Amino acid sequence: MAVFVPQISESKRRDGEFFTPVRFAHKALEYIERTLGAQWWTSGEYRVWDMASGTGNLEYHLPSDSFQYLYLSTLHQTEAEHCEKLFPGATAFQYDYLNDDVANVFANGTIDYSFTWKLPEKLRKDLSNPKLKWIILINPPFATSQTAGAKSKSKADVSNTNVRKVMHKQNLGEVSRELFAQFIFRIKKEFSERNTVFGLFAPIKYLISTNDQKLRDHVFRFKFESGFMFSSANFSGTSKTSQFPISFILWNMNQAEKISSQNIEFDLFNENVEKIGRKHVESVNRAKFLSKWIKRPAANIKFPPVSSAITLKTKNKDRRDRISSNFILSLMCKGNDFQNQNYTALLSAPYVSAGALSVTPENFEKAMVVHAVRKIPKDSWMVHADQFLQPKTELSQAFINDCTVWNLFSNSNQTAALKDVVYEKETYQINNHFFPFLLRELKSWTITDSDIVLSLASVSDRFAAKWLSEHTLSPEAQAVLDAGKELYKYYFANLNQLRTQLFEINTWDAGFWQIRNVLHDQNLARDLFKTLKEEHDTLRRKLLPQIFEYEFIPKIDV
Repeated sequence: MAVFVPQISESKRRDGEFFTPVRFAHKALEYIERTLGAQWWTSGEYRVWDMASGTGNLEYHLPSDSFQYLYLSTLHQTEAEHCEKLFPGATAFQYDYLNDDVANVFANGTIDYSFTWKLPEKLRKDLSNPKLKWIILINPPFATSQTAGAKSKSKADVSNTNVRKVMHKQNLGEVSRELFAQFIFRIKKEFSERNTVFGLFAPIKYLISTNDQKLRDHVFRFKFESGFMFSSANFSGTSKTSQFPISFILWNMNQAEKISSQNIEFDLFNENVEKIGRKHVESVNRAKFLSKWIKRPAANIKFPPVSSAITLKTKNKDRRDRISSNFILSLMCKGNDFQNQNYTALLSAPYVSAGALSVTPENFEKAMVVHAVRKIPKDSWMVHADQFLQPKTELSQAFINDCTVWNLFSNSNQTAALKDVVYEKETYQINNHFFPFLLRELKSWTITDSDIVLSLASVSDRFAAKWLSEHTLSPEAQAVLDAGKELYKYYFANLNQLRTQLFEINTWDAGFWQIRNVLHDQNLARDLFKTLKEEHDTLRRKLLPQIFEYEFIPKIDV
């Protein structure tokens, strides 16, 4: 047989349909054989139903003597006709699983012959046979209707199905907008009382996303048997630059278990279906998310909001312009997963939009950990959907110190000092409390700006400098701080030739973002930057395995 390689039409994109790569479908059949036994189909006990079969890629490698036990239903008649030719002896038919026969299924859950059915009679008879065992093998669509008020209309009505109406009546909320969840909901109704193994291709969102908590709590309560994971980039029509994990899992539908109570581990495969490691996935309640670990102090003091280091933002309709008392800096930490990793930064004023909090002396150390944990690991398809979790054991002070020093010289450290900032007819001074060196040390350096020198007589040490002076640093952290000090000394020694006005530098406590950019502006201190980067990378390599050891991120063995 020749493999059918379809073109993805716009209607299929709209409906969330993507064709499973045949090589991974073949691997799924291997996992089914491991669970059910070699050549499970020869006993005649099993029936296979793929309710979103498309062109039959999932079943392509099934042997021809199993076709008599195979049911393939798809939304499109042309695909049903294709499957009829590709799988002679199988029952292939056009069927809308989310709309057809829904009233019958949810009336009493049995195949009552007094109803009018669109399901083929052969399938209905098999469903009525209590001696038969079932294999659900499916890659359901993943479209989600837009929420009210969304500008895009491309998916506005895609999930308005008969199944969704039933889910609404059972108060399942937002998850009922997802076609994937609707498939799961009907499948559970039809098969949880039958002897069923559920083979499911899907992103792992349903295992870990907060939006799917109701689905996990009330619908998806099956026993994990085995599974594997691979990159979404293997699907035709998906992005190569924003990859996420796709899983295949075998679930036992006859054993009701919470996902959160199970040990779920996947084999990891590369694009050639070669095993490259193992990954643990943990499904936890949002109360255990890293975002819930840090205290968010009440913010009720007006202060100029920023969108980046030196960019004041005053036009936003939903503008966040409040800080707490004892404010040190702002931690932007939108969301709680790797998809929001880029929305992580340290700022010297409130971040203008939602997703930030005030850092104070009371939550400073936790803020340092949160920032480092969110920024140090590199995003990849293996972790892209993962949630950041609270540490399982108490953190060492050395780890906290290392995180703090790493943050000082991170590119996402956008703290800055700004003078005479006018906001809503009031004038503010934005201090950089993340300046890392004590004044007594700074005053011993060469400073070529006389105004800066004069200003040092009437200022006080910043919080970070005092904090560092009270803690013993590891050799790796000290090496970073020493390399940073040489860069700062170079900056102060050359202030008179720098274009400081471009980066709003008017005070002694300029932020690392300002110093880095004003030196890059004239291509200065390249050797010092190189040394700092090398030491900074060394500290990162030390911290990364500890992030996994503390279980901020689910473990990966590669």
